[in-house]
Parts: sequence; structure tokens; C-alpha cells
Amino acid sequence: MQGQHSKQPAASQMGEALGRHRQAIAHLAQSGDAQKLVSMLKQTGGVQQAAQAAAQGDASQLMGMMNQLMSTKEGAALVERLRRQAEESGLS
Repeated sequence: MQGQHSKQPAASQMGEALGRHRQAIAHLAQSGDAQKLVSMLKQTGGVQQAAQAAAQGDASQLMGMMNQLMSTKEGAALVERLRRQAEESGLS
């Protein structure tokens, strides 16, 4: 029985962490940088198809789009800012 009690705090902590991560992700997704990233990806076209393929387990199209985006100075800077924001939010 004692083993079950020790698992409850861990589950509670995981739930709290998940809640914090959801809030951080929602905040990050609403940021200007995230909106700019979406806009830049949409300009390349095929975002819906790439997202659908990624949801089905094939992220190659989406990764190709990200690689193309990151090959530009603006895209690389944008992704780096988002990475730092995620890290500061505790998502890394």
C-alpha cells in the first residue's frame, strides 16, 4: 500500500507540470514570433498537407519546410527567438 501513496505525489506533480507546459505553449503560440512563423510557412505553400502528413507520422514535409525557412537569415533568427522563449518558459 505504501508504494501507491508514493506514486500519488509524482502523478500530482506531473499534472501540475503538464498544466504549466500547456500554459507556456499557449502563450508561446500566441506570440508575435509564432504568428510570424506561421505566416512565413504559409507563404511557402503546402502547410496543410505537411501538417496532415506530420499528424499521421510523416514529418518529412514539415521538416523540409522548416529547413527551407531556417536557411534564410530572418527565418533562422525567428526560430532562435522562439527557441529562447520556449527555454525561458521551461519547455526545453
